[in-house]
Parts: sequence; structure tokens; C-alpha cells
Amino acid sequence: MHSYLVRPFNLLLFGWLGFAWSAPAQSQTEPKTLAPEERVVISIGDLKITAKEVDKFLEGLPPQYRPFYSSTGKMQLADLIVNNKLLAREAEKRHLQEREDVQIRINIARESILSEAARSELEKELNVTDQEAQKYLDDHLAQYEEARVRRIVIRSTSSLNLEPGKQVEKLLSDEEARAKADEIRQKLLAGADFEEMAAKFSNDSLSSGRGGDLGIIKRGTKAHIIVPPLEEVIFSIKPGTLSDVIQTPLGYEIVKVEERRTPPLANIRKEIDTLARKQKSEELLKEMRQRYAVKIDEVYFTPHPRAGSAAKNR
Repeated sequence: MHSYLVRPFNLLLFGWLGFAWSAPAQSQTEPKTLAPEERVVISIGDLKITAKEVDKFLEGLPPQYRPFYSSTGKMQLADLIVNNKLLAREAEKRHLQEREDVQIRINIARESILSEAARSELEKELNVTDQEAQKYLDDHLAQYEEARVRRIVIRSTSSLNLEPGKQVEKLLSDEEARAKADEIRQKLLAGADFEEMAAKFSNDSLSSGRGGDLGIIKRGTKAHIIVPPLEEVIFSIKPGTLSDVIQTPLGYEIVKVEERRTPPLANIRKEIDTLARKQKSEELLKEMRQRYAVKIDEVYFTPHPRAGSAAKNR
């Protein structure tokens, strides 16, 4: 499943590790105790590949591939290394590296790796001051806003069933569920306690036992099935107020925002610094484009409909 995922990186696979097909075998006349990382773990003829070299290869893989190839996919990693080495040797025998299409792909891979390395180095060198970090947070407050929320959910026959194996009482029709939610909201507006009403009427098993308390909700959270319409309401109404009845995949919901806040800069400084560095690196890249007088033919790079597609639309 995962073996094909690393194909874009195969072109420079063994260049990164410094493997050489003609590397001489270790002398067998003077055996010596080797450190674990110097242990030969792959042999291809005279080529000996050590555990240290394989570990370095793993470090060079994109982060999303490392967990698989360092655990359950470790044997697939060995197969990948061997197969690539054998096929690379075959390609060299056929002088495929001299073909124009192969050279283009090698250059693309090389420039991609170098550009990522340069970007990473530039971001490390860019310092983010306290003032810059605070400004970044101020400019992106909505992204970090949090809210403490309670909710009541009245399910209906059209609601999403998150617990298919659990028996539930007969569900209401959409009209009945909406009417019940409206009735509960009116009681809340008249002074009924939200926690008591949630415990008594809410069909949300995640929160009804806690008086409807969802805890702290962040923008973009996927927890508790906070769908976009509901999220927009949570971060738009004033703290202490009730929402209107909102239809969501869970049913008909009423939410109460008890508090809305932005975490202190110190609590998210590491994340802010990383994002601010990326922003500064993008600004630096814009300066580089100006410095090198980059020009792009927009007519050439603007997508145009194919002749066949245009004819179909007539």
C-alpha cells in the first residue's frame, strides 16, 4: 500500500544516503566488534548498507511516511531500498540517465529537495520578536478564538445516528423535534436552568450527562460534530446568550455560549512563531522575485478551455 507513496523521492534515494554500488566489502580477516548503528543490515553484492545509513534515509523521508516505515513497514523499507538500488543499477547499464526525460525528472527532484532545504534554513534564521508574535496573533485572532459552550440536541428521524448499535426511544418527526426544541428554548428564555434542561431533554449522549457542557471549543474543531453553521453561531453570539434553534446533522440544537476568549500569547507562542516565520519567509521570497526581476507570461499560464470542450458547450 505504502510502497508507491515514495516514488517521487526515489530518484535521489541513494544519493541522499551516499550509497555506492562499488563500495568494497568489509575485510573478513580482522573481525571487530561493531557498534549497533554500524551493523550491516542490507547486502547487495559488494555493497554493504548499515543501520545508520538506513536511519539517515528514514530521517530524510517526508514526516508523514516515517511512522509507517520505522515500524510496521520496516520490511517494506528494505524491499524499497533493494529494488531501487537494483533498478538504478539497471538504468545505469542502459545509460538511461542520459535520456532527456530522465534528466528532466532528476532535475525536478533535485530542485524540489534543494528548495525545501533552503526554505527550512531560511525559516530557522528568521527571528520573531515579541512585538511581531503579538501582531501575528492580533491579525489572526479569529483563528485562535475559543468558546465554552453548552448545548441541547433534539434528534429527529432525519438526524445522523452516531451510535447505530444503541437502542433509542422512538424518534420524533422533523416537525415534532423542531417544535420541542422551540418549546425548550422558550422555557430557557423564561429562566429555566440550561443544565437541568440539557440533562432532562437533550439526546446528545456526549454532553447531556454534563448539563450539555462541551467544554472549550476551538474554531475548526472536529470534536462533538461542530458543523460550520453551528460554529458560526457559537463565535458570533454574545457570551451568556442563547442561540436560535439550529438544524444540524445531529438534530435540532440550542447552544449557550458561556465564555469566549483568546488564549494568551505565551500559551501558543511556539505555534505563532512557526507561522510567523513562514509568513516572513514568504515575504522574503517576494523580495527575491523582485530582486531577480521575475516575469511570468500570464497569457501562456492562464488555463484555456480545450477545443473539444468549447465545441460541446456550443
